[in-house]
Amino acid sequence: MKKLISLVLSVIMLFGLCAPVSAAAEGPFPNSDFYTSGDYTLHYRVFEPEGKAEKQLLLIHGFCLSTVSLEGVANEYAKKGYRTVLVDAPNFGYSSRESSATDLVSREKLIGSLMSSLGGKWIVGGHSMGGGIAVNLACDYPETVTGLVLFAPQTSAHTEGTQQNQAVTFVMQIVYNLILKLCLKLPFLVRLFVSVSFSDSEYAKSYDLTRVTDPLALPGTGAGVATMTTHTKGPEFDKLKVLDIPCVIITAENDKVAMADNLQAVIDNAPADTELYTFSQGGHMMMEYAPAQVAAKTFAVIERAA
Repeated sequence: MKKLISLVLSVIMLFGLCAPVSAAAEGPFPNSDFYTSGDYTLHYRVFEPEGKAEKQLLLIHGFCLSTVSLEGVANEYAKKGYRTVLVDAPNFGYSSRESSATDLVSREKLIGSLMSSLGGKWIVGGHSMGGGIAVNLACDYPETVTGLVLFAPQTSAHTEGTQQNQAVTFVMQIVYNLILKLCLKLPFLVRLFVSVSFSDSEYAKSYDLTRVTDPLALPGTGAGVATMTTHTKGPEFDKLKVLDIPCVIITAENDKVAMADNLQAVIDNAPADTELYTFSQGGHMMMEYAPAQVAAKTFAVIERAA
């Protein structure tokens, strides 16, 4: 059964890599805030350290997840004295959903605009899909991004600027909507997904599923994710490899979700100043499973960032 669930997760991720619904006027968390640009509203959260922050990070979650999955490491960074911003990518968490009526803008441009509005230099990072977006941000904004923190990064297939058959998009909307409805109506499926993602069935038994299901239940999520796949930005490894910034890549020994070839491509093309760590526990969600241990492996790279 776990192999089947793992396969389903990989297929969903593959699709995800390959009228906006407004977020609530009041954010779902005490530190929620919103940034609006064109048809988009991005939900983000700021984790402030005590005293003056000398450095700041921006982290992006993985496919079908939200800022909730990165709360643990954000709190660890705040304890260390780093200001940390978590952002929900379009179509996920409490950010707006895309549709056929949306004036489409890439995730990188939107998040780059958010960073600009907040000001300063940034160490950017992310988990899985968010790691791929972080890689693109580092390549697109070399004067702003001073370091990379990547948790099992997965880059997207390049579809930006290409013509996609409307019928294909329509079918993908049906597929995503069906998957979401099944998961929301059958919690045990979500529990199985969590078990595979964390590679720990005991941990999954007590996991609060609403951390995943509440944002996914927002209207327009399925259609938004399908629309997203029509304009994703692929990696520019030639630019990544020559970046003169420190980078850390965290992987997991029992990761049953990440596509190995995709992950290896990021590792092979990472900047020269890159550290690589592999955890034996926590699977694909190692940074949520063991935030203190995972964050500790990134401190040295963050300190070297300008």
